[in-house]
Amino acid sequence: MKWTFWLGLPLLLGAAALVFFSPSYDQILVAQLTEIEQPLPPLPQIDQVKAIYVTAATARTDYMEDLIKLIKNNELNAVVIDVQDESGERLDDQLKILVKRSRFLNIFPIARLTVFQDNGLVKKMPNLAIKNSDGSPWRDRGGRYWLDPENKTGWEHILKFTKEVAAAGFGEINFDYIRYPTDGYKGDVKSEVILDFSRFMKENLKKEYPEVKLTADVFGYALLRSYDLGIGQSVPEMAKIFDEVCPMVYPSHYDAGNFNFKNPADHPYEVVYETLKKGKEIFEQQGVLFTNIRPWIQDFNLGAIYTPEMVQAQMKAITDIGLTRGWMVWNPRNKYREAIFEISN
Repeated sequence: MKWTFWLGLPLLLGAAALVFFSPSYDQILVAQLTEIEQPLPPLPQIDQVKAIYVTAATARTDYMEDLIKLIKNNELNAVVIDVQDESGERLDDQLKILVKRSRFLNIFPIARLTVFQDNGLVKKMPNLAIKNSDGSPWRDRGGRYWLDPENKTGWEHILKFTKEVAAAGFGEINFDYIRYPTDGYKGDVKSEVILDFSRFMKENLKKEYPEVKLTADVFGYALLRSYDLGIGQSVPEMAKIFDEVCPMVYPSHYDAGNFNFKNPADHPYEVVYETLKKGKEIFEQQGVLFTNIRPWIQDFNLGAIYTPEMVQAQMKAITDIGLTRGWMVWNPRNKYREAIFEISN
């Protein structure tokens, strides 16, 4: 059944309904001073997450209404929203209202944080950064600052903000960049530091917000190796800690020759399936269940022009390997085609 907004409902429910149903973000902003303090609607209960990714910038535009309609018209049931990216924290009243609208509309809200890649916090507190030999904050080849994963004062700041995100009503907090840098970093890498940080976050977040899921993004390539790739991501061990681990199995990110393909991006089903198959083998070798795995999949043109069928092929690979936690679709421009979600498996 197609989702349509009942425009007469605001007449019956007043300002609260305006916040949930208005197509205009200008109207939402007018109402937010009174509505931001209203109780949160119940958190949607879903078995398999089927989500799209949305930047904080997109979430603040009228286009977000189109994405909400897309979610309600198809098999989608969740949305991943940036609340902290490389520029810093992005959570504000407008995003908090969007979380309430999502919960009201039975859309599961997920917050994405780029944990150790944080220009905003480093600029405020440079003592928390990975440092050069002269003591200045180190930058990767893209000019980005990174928090030092070993700095426990940094852990406390991340925890404080994570609790603010949970209090805003997100049902899941998704940690991205929960690793050491890759491009240009020559310092020590300690996988146990990443695991200790993960345990610290889970223990302290769950004390106050036991219902909020905590998940972690990892390189898809990390499922092909039994070591941490030199970035501190020991995926089987992380899977013991997090509610779910989310490998980024984008076919475009594999090297020529992987799985004997000249261009892996041309073979989305095979790349995703074989990655997960190898990951399952490594988990079994280490005595870890390969169950709480929810991959990120590709919906962007890199390495190949990605058709809806190529996105669906990745979804099918996830189902065929026996995973049941769902998937999340990554498109950095947030331009999603309805055809992707109408007939996926």
